[in-house]
Amino acid sequence: MNDARISIVGGGISGLSTAIALQRLGIQVEVYEKEKKILEPDTGIILTGNAIRAFYIMGLGPKLRASGLDADGCLLKSDSGKTIAEFDYHAPSHIPNYLFIHRSELRRILTDALLPGSFHLDKHMIDFTRDETMTLFFEDGSFVESNYLISCDGAASQVRKKLFPGSSLEYSGFSCWRGILEDPPMKVQAYTETWGPRGRFGIAPLTDNQVFWYALKRSHTENSDMRDWSPIDLLFNFFYYHEPIQEILENTSPDHIIYDNLYELKPLTPLQTGNILLLGDSAHASMPNIGQGASQAAEDAVYLAKWISTEETIDEAFFRYETHRQERMKIVKEEMKLYGLVARIDFPGLCSLRNKLLQMTPASYHNEKLRKVIEIEEDMDAM
Repeated sequence: MNDARISIVGGGISGLSTAIALQRLGIQVEVYEKEKKILEPDTGIILTGNAIRAFYIMGLGPKLRASGLDADGCLLKSDSGKTIAEFDYHAPSHIPNYLFIHRSELRRILTDALLPGSFHLDKHMIDFTRDETMTLFFEDGSFVESNYLISCDGAASQVRKKLFPGSSLEYSGFSCWRGILEDPPMKVQAYTETWGPRGRFGIAPLTDNQVFWYALKRSHTENSDMRDWSPIDLLFNFFYYHEPIQEILENTSPDHIIYDNLYELKPLTPLQTGNILLLGDSAHASMPNIGQGASQAAEDAVYLAKWISTEETIDEAFFRYETHRQERMKIVKEEMKLYGLVARIDFPGLCSLRNKLLQMTPASYHNEKLRKVIEIEEDMDAM
């Protein structure tokens, strides 16, 4: 099995994490990323306990925690600032529920953990063929042969489109802004997310005296003019939300804001076909509820490594992986379904009713939901 050659298309969190997990098993893995340089605007990212546990399994937990800030609690607030729910599940291990880190720092740690020479930039795969071996063709005219292909090329995956032409990436109806505030005039220590009629607004602390924030707002058209909104436009939208939201928007430079439309992928069956496997957002892109996008990608990586380490062949490992991940994603989807639905409410009267119902819900209910999402199987400790 160690003689097998695996090519990973996509050098984001999913692709890098998968390469690290497999290289730790002695598998020959090469990562191909289409970008010439990784110079995307920096932002923050929130990892939950399942991702942190996965990175500990990869040997990277201490480095990540040393480069970020962690917490066990998240306060869910109304637009007036009243706490309507609290997620403060305490894991039996040393793993925190949340880790806040710069995306650039996370990428640096992951890239540094790869074997030298196994990460290839400016390699845009445009096609592939499958005969006795797999051949990947790149835009620069080069090609490589491989035994297996793992697709980590994101929600708009070209590999998935070729394998499953009927797979559909659907616009979620939401726009998202992410920003970093440097040298904030206020002190931010807690992770909070505010739900109100004008959208959701999350705030988390970062190292270097910075604040990471994100905002989600309903947009009925994919090509909305909201993509041109400045911090002042966002300020007008959230003008009556509680402090420090206004102060954060007033002080954030437009250069430190990233805008995205949010998309969701209908569940795929299967996640694999022969010697090709879909992983990360290429397999299960979803709304960013409690950081599960990147966190599920890290989970994907260690579970794939687990099955490769226990099965006799990689083909059998792919099959076991698919069966397990379909079941796991179903659990995550079911546990987050209620919160995803009520978070979409933007009619003032219904918002007030939702908030009252959430306040009446026992904390044990919220924490049990969180536990099922962020706890992964105990036998992973053996890896």
